[in-house]
Amino acid sequence: MTGHTMPEFQASIKNWRAVIDLLPVAVVFAAESEGSQGYSRSYFANQTALEMLNLDPESALKPQFERLSFYPDIHLTGASANPEPVPSPIMAALSGEVIDRRDLIVKDIPVSIESNQFYGDDERIYALTLQPRDHRLFVNKNTPMDMSSAELSLRDSIGFERIVTDLSTSLRNSTQEHINLNIHLALERIGNFCQADRAYVFLFDFEHTTMSNTHEWVNDGISSHIDDLQQIPNSQLPWFFQQIRDQGVLAIADTATIPAAGALEKAEFEREDIRSILCVGLYDMNELIGVIGLDMVARNRRWSEADIRRTRLIGELIATAVSNDRIYQTLQTSQQQLMAKNDALRELVLRDGLTGLANPQQFTERLNEEVARALRQQHELTVAMFAIDDFKSHKEELGVTSADALILTISGLLKQHFRRNGELLCRFSEEKFAVVLPHISFAEACQRSNEFLRLLETQGITQRVERSTSNTTLQPDERKIEKNGNKLTVSGGIACLSTCDGPEDIVNQADNMLTLAKAKGRNRVEHTVPDNSDSSDINS
Repeated sequence: MTGHTMPEFQASIKNWRAVIDLLPVAVVFAAESEGSQGYSRSYFANQTALEMLNLDPESALKPQFERLSFYPDIHLTGASANPEPVPSPIMAALSGEVIDRRDLIVKDIPVSIESNQFYGDDERIYALTLQPRDHRLFVNKNTPMDMSSAELSLRDSIGFERIVTDLSTSLRNSTQEHINLNIHLALERIGNFCQADRAYVFLFDFEHTTMSNTHEWVNDGISSHIDDLQQIPNSQLPWFFQQIRDQGVLAIADTATIPAAGALEKAEFEREDIRSILCVGLYDMNELIGVIGLDMVARNRRWSEADIRRTRLIGELIATAVSNDRIYQTLQTSQQQLMAKNDALRELVLRDGLTGLANPQQFTERLNEEVARALRQQHELTVAMFAIDDFKSHKEELGVTSADALILTISGLLKQHFRRNGELLCRFSEEKFAVVLPHISFAEACQRSNEFLRLLETQGITQRVERSTSNTTLQPDERKIEKNGNKLTVSGGIACLSTCDGPEDIVNQADNMLTLAKAKGRNRVEHTVPDNSDSSDINS
């Protein structure tokens, strides 16, 4: 057969080519017949197709069909501004694949494409029709419309604009606690408007390796599948993932016609009783983040351009809401992390580097708070100061390392002794420590301070070091301790709030009492005596 020869369908049809050339619809087809030498194919395009696709009627048509580039219509899919070409729907249809699409552009013309197949006694015809689309009216050009259908189209447009306006306000202004409810409402509105059985949103993970059904609306009597559609890997629905990534839309009028490449998807759709499906990509800053979809369960549905465009518009609003929520969550997480780091840094700033005790800054802040609380609640507050006796001479003879070890030993004993709830222990200076003792009587504070000195006495710190002198690996600083032979002692001073004028005064009085204790021979605790206290109880 020659390039444009058309087999005779019926003897009564004479000038078949002239008839097809008169059609305002572009028609291309392949005629396959069996002869003595096997099967042969010929390709044909009517005059409208030649003009629309800029084909050369004097050259072979198949190579020209193969060179045609079809692109996703970004006005429908929301895909990238520079989309990649999709596999030729002409060659697919002329090879027997079912094609029914309204989301492609060829030669800068938005087109509606539909395939058909015809079978004769000795021949098979694979045909494809292409019609230009009009974005504004959602109808095919050259398709007559009566007044009633035009009125219905106008009513639909007005009704959908009202939905978009309502959802735009609710979704764009969604707070974190209401975003899921507003997305569900959006799915319900688009599902009811398009008379679908299900409407849903799937979101991809950040690596695009899995997707999860995050939101779903189902019509009355339709089963829900959101619970078993979580963390679906690419490998489970590879054809679906590929179609959405490459084209931004998947519109299938009859899931039974899904090609062999989509066998896994076909089986999944059968499991969910899906007969027709429409999925449109959700984009954030031109990055694919998920899909919005509509399902038909009770019947098949030929998805129109209006269905695709309307679904995409609602999808854009949902994508904006999801993006805003992710930004909010990211900011919230960052803020929490920053606050945690600030707290950690503040904790470091307010802690002594050697002992881990509170430093003077934290001590002053807490003392001010405790004094204010004691004055409000009318309870006693005591501050005790302790210092290592003869610390400078210890440091000179033992060295810095052993001096630090002494400080750590005393701080450990202080933490062991003063550990009640509300008590704060501070390293006040190099060898000096301070303790805030709230909610106890002055007599008990004095008693516990004296008990600490007795605790230190029982430790026998010098004797413990002397017992280790037999160790041949004794360090030089430890040998100095053994040689010195002086027992480690601590002096203390105590002051109470009732005899002071405020936080600064109570610290000064406690420090003065500490100085007095050192002057009286060290290894003792001195204190002020409140007017209402029994001195015998205090000194016991």
